[in-house]
Amino acid sequence: MNRTTAVVIWVLAALAVGFFDSDPLAQGMVLVGTWLFLIKRKSPSKHLKPLLLGIGIFAVTTIVLNGLLSHLGKNVVITFPSWLPVFGGPVTVEGFVNGGSIALSLLIAVSVSASLSLVIEPTDLVDALPKSFHRAGAALGAALNLVPATALSVNTIREAQKLRGWRPRGMRALVDLVVPVLLSAIDRSVQLAESMEARAFGAQRRTKLLDENRSSKTLICVFLSLLAVGLAIAARLHGVVAWYPYPVPTLPSLSPVALIPPVVITAAALMLPKVSDNFEEINLSLKFNPESI
Repeated sequence: MNRTTAVVIWVLAALAVGFFDSDPLAQGMVLVGTWLFLIKRKSPSKHLKPLLLGIGIFAVTTIVLNGLLSHLGKNVVITFPSWLPVFGGPVTVEGFVNGGSIALSLLIAVSVSASLSLVIEPTDLVDALPKSFHRAGAALGAALNLVPATALSVNTIREAQKLRGWRPRGMRALVDLVVPVLLSAIDRSVQLAESMEARAFGAQRRTKLLDENRSSKTLICVFLSLLAVGLAIAARLHGVVAWYPYPVPTLPSLSPVALIPPVVITAAALMLPKVSDNFEEINLSLKFNPESI
């Protein structure tokens, strides 16, 4: 089992563990473990700052909106007039706590899912698909690449037209922008098709330059991921109840049964081997010999 498959299994396991237990402490441990995983195992060319900034803004917005729009709970902070649309009514502590719980679940979902693009390369993810899904994976990758390529094309064409004296005015300006963008998209599609045809895409079984090294750490990562899911299911069957902030928030549970799965899923993440900077040398049978010329 290669490294990419192990990452996919870990992502699914981390999502399962994070949502099986709604206790804030257990979910917080899953989130901390996920970010340790991203920091320790991300690809050297990837950056975490945009993701961190995005989820930070998203979390604050979720907490504030849920606190202002949820009018349930006993501990009232302030009461807005009832005639005020949507916001009218009591603003409670429980509303903000519930918003924090929702934000924590969403942060886990976004952070864990981001591992698929930050820890492994998209081409490796396509290679990890079963053989019957290789063509579908290639089509999906091309479709996902269409969005950023089109956005870049819009900016490039708009700047080029402005340098030629173009000024956007009314629907005519929209036509002047849309038509070149569509033509450039068609041109990119033709180039992609020609490149795939030149590389004999779909003619026979795909080949790879180098296969990933398989190690015992990868197998341990998969084993611990599956173990964490099993422990989370056992904890729910054992009687670990879901945590709710209503009617009054309670302290997070300190039960070992609920906290062991997040610890195991974090250990599984740290067991995943890093990407090797030095590729394995290929022993070529033919070597250049100046004396043979």
